[in-house]
Amino acid sequence: MKITQIRNATVMIETEHCRVLVDPMLASRSALPSLRYWTGQRRRNPIVPLPDGADARLATATHALITHCRKGHFDHLDRAGVRWLRDRALPVLCMPDDAPYLQARGLSVHVLNEGAATLAIGACIQPIPCLHGKGWIGKLMAHGHGYVIDWPNEPSLYIAGDTVLTDHVLSTVESLPDNAVAILPAGGAAMDLGGELIMDGEQALRAAAVGRGRFILNHLEALDHCPTERSTLREETRRLGLAERVWVPEDGETLVFE
Repeated sequence: MKITQIRNATVMIETEHCRVLVDPMLASRSALPSLRYWTGQRRRNPIVPLPDGADARLATATHALITHCRKGHFDHLDRAGVRWLRDRALPVLCMPDDAPYLQARGLSVHVLNEGAATLAIGACIQPIPCLHGKGWIGKLMAHGHGYVIDWPNEPSLYIAGDTVLTDHVLSTVESLPDNAVAILPAGGAAMDLGGELIMDGEQALRAAAVGRGRFILNHLEALDHCPTERSTLREETRRLGLAERVWVPEDGETLVFE
């Protein structure tokens, strides 16, 4: 299995069976609005461009997988991503609540089961609930799903999606085998008011410490409301003795797992 960190939540999963593009935010640098509204830290998003070689990597995709989009979360599926998927008629896997949003935009939608596993793309796909923020800010968000994906002869893969640390997340990482790979958000995204919308570095590393598998931390240094820095995370992984099984990849970096 090869996993390429493209930008923020956008990753490419390559197996013998397929190449899955997850949550394509494909806009050019600064093409999207700020997610900070009342502070001096406002910058248009994304704050970085797509990495070198991204177009060639994207062109190999056979399917797309969406964790959530129904309230217009452009950091997981923006207009550029929609156009890209539609132009290629790429099959798009999603949960039932997101299907109408995607179908209305002319995409080729394949709906996954919400309460049970689905057999698709040569794999067993099990949805895992996300909690996209707590308190009043959480009531405004679309709480999507992560996925545990099991292909034959590949490591189990957990894509957490946009979530803070929850019992669902902890029980999922605890249940994964030693050779599994989990992709966790660690950006600590927050608006000007309210709590965090996804895990920050401390929460992501707490989940990694509980699990036995290998971890990739992303949602980093791409949006103006995600303050966590890669250098800080890497230093923490070393301090906690997790560096041998926790990766903080650069955009464009490909990791290989057996």
